Amino acid sequence: MSVIVETVETRMRELGLEFMAAGLESFLESQARHDSTLAESLADLMEIESIPRKERAARSRVKLSGMPAIKRLEDFELDWLKGGMTRRQLAELSSLAFLPRKENLILMGPSGLGKTHLMLALAHKACLTGYTVWYTSCIDLLEDLTRSREQGRLKRRLTWIRKPHIILIDEVGYEELTKEQANLFFQVVNARYEHGSMILTTNKSFGRWAEILNDEAIATATLDRLLHHAHVFSLKGDSYRMKDRMKVGVVDLVEPHQEAEL
Repeated sequence: MSVIVETVETRMRELGLEFMAAGLESFLESQARHDSTLAESLADLMEIESIPRKERAARSRVKLSGMPAIKRLEDFELDWLKGGMTRRQLAELSSLAFLPRKENLILMGPSGLGKTHLMLALAHKACLTGYTVWYTSCIDLLEDLTRSREQGRLKRRLTWIRKPHIILIDEVGYEELTKEQANLFFQVVNARYEHGSMILTTNKSFGRWAEILNDEAIATATLDRLLHHAHVFSLKGDSYRMKDRMKVGVVDLVEPHQEAEL
């Protein structure tokens, strides 16, 4: 390695360009074999630093999101559903076009249809694309906000909740809320309104949200903001978790469930 190359490498490390410094010598050897312009060479050199940084940032966004698992869109079995979403609609969601428009996504339907899988898969792709994500279950969210209110920092917490590009709220409606909890849930929806996307999963139709939130007025106000810019899918079918049991001829008796309907 020549003195000038060593000097350049040292300066790169001083500037925090570790990946560029590590790949400098092999890069120069490669460029010597190609007829590239100075601008093209500089662009290629910058990629050496840029790509690993982007990958590292994406891994960090996934880790900080709080998502309980990594799910991928290619593993979502749309054919298992018996209705509620077409292949074209899934492709449109997969494009993430609703995120820059700050639109919401509500996935409705009984347990076991892959609502959470699809939510996490879309969010994982969003993290890789550059979006910040925060995951929580509905109950965990309300416990978090209740503690914040008791500690006198509810306003600060709601301000933080506005910051991620996307928040994921899983299992809305699996437990009936108190009026205090319903009010906190409304404050989350209100804080996010036209500031960033939300993806929600629920097993209850909107007609039952007054029952879930224990207050018709709060339910109306919540749905008004939630659905103003929203994509709603009411998924139908049998529980995906029964699939393997059905393959081997073992199907447990389960209580009948009511499908969510718009």
